[in-house]
Amino acid sequence: MFDPQDLIRQTYEDHPYQGAVPLDVGFRQDAVAHFPFAAAIPFYLRDRRVPTAPLDILDVGCGAGVTTLLLAEANPGGRLVAIDLSAKSVQRTVERLQTQGYAVEGRVLALEAIPELGRQFDYINVHEVLYLLTDPGLGLQRLAAALKPGGILRANLHSVHARAPMYRAQTLMALLGWMDTAPTPAAYTAIRDWMGALRDDLPFKQAVWRPARAHDPDYLNNNFLFHGDKGFTVPQLFDFLSRAGLHFLGMVDRRGWDVSDWLTPPIPNRLAEFLANASTMDQLHAHDLLVGNHRLLDFWASPVPKPAAPEPAAWSEERWSQTWVALNPILRVEPLAARLQKSLIAQEPLTLADFLPQTVAATAPAGWIPQLCLRCLWENNLPASELALQVAARLSPPAEMLAVRRALQKLEKTLAVFLTMP
Repeated sequence: MFDPQDLIRQTYEDHPYQGAVPLDVGFRQDAVAHFPFAAAIPFYLRDRRVPTAPLDILDVGCGAGVTTLLLAEANPGGRLVAIDLSAKSVQRTVERLQTQGYAVEGRVLALEAIPELGRQFDYINVHEVLYLLTDPGLGLQRLAAALKPGGILRANLHSVHARAPMYRAQTLMALLGWMDTAPTPAAYTAIRDWMGALRDDLPFKQAVWRPARAHDPDYLNNNFLFHGDKGFTVPQLFDFLSRAGLHFLGMVDRRGWDVSDWLTPPIPNRLAEFLANASTMDQLHAHDLLVGNHRLLDFWASPVPKPAAPEPAAWSEERWSQTWVALNPILRVEPLAARLQKSLIAQEPLTLADFLPQTVAATAPAGWIPQLCLRCLWENNLPASELALQVAARLSPPAEMLAVRRALQKLEKTLAVFLTMP
């Protein structure tokens, strides 16, 4: 009887995850790529503060080091440890980070063996790993024990609903006998033969087949021939977190999980009542059942819950007087600087969708005052009162304080800026 964990290890020895990405390729100017890996974002969402000291960061299932590199770039000064089942993957990770000018400690280690590290971390990244474990709940318990008391975990599971067509494809591969060993060239040929023979208008083929990647081992291995791949529901995720003593902080793509975005007004009273009163878990579960457009249940969690706190729109004058404004650090990239300068000169709206796709930025273009706020914050964080004065000085007639605050609230909702306390 074959051992799925041995097959997973062998698969990644032969083809490290994302191993086709050249070692000299970096992402320093790519805010989109950095978003899921920037620890400042979940710390801000939980605490309305951003860590100032360098973080101890663990990358679990580092593959060929692309995720580790993204963590290094998105968290300057972070002290990085990367682990993986595959020795070849760990070697590739160390080589990648060295090529890009970063230090990393690489260890050949399974998630279940994390206690052997003998240390705790501020931020743990577990990308595309949990759903391969026999018991993800137990895995989360191991991860929780490796977090510092105020640490944050980012991890994900496959959605059993969104992933359903691919699980049918995997069952077909098992039926044909291609799941009894690690992936082989013959298995790749079988996949291409079957998919090529199917009619293009078949919904199943449209859901699972990407002809442009027909010869990409990463795509074939991590989909059609993915040993140990399992899907889960939102309630199962919340149960795993509860067993591990972790609190759900939110989905990474938090703006992409709103059921109301998919409803046609007028919304019936019963639906409106559900949306107003349902728990976070139930609302997310409803979205997964009705829409099912997220392959990953990609989440942040922490031993420390997110405290109940008023939104900026309800802040008092005293609170605003103590507020500092910071540009989201991942946005300090040359492409946005050039776009911002062009928009300010032309006095035209700036769309942040190319820089913060996980938010509602695509539907909320930044007008003149929000653009000035971003420009004033480019070099330094500022007290909200000082920022308002700087923005007002650039306008004729000067903007009122209330107009600047409204602009900051819109920018904060898209996570373009952080509104923090000293």
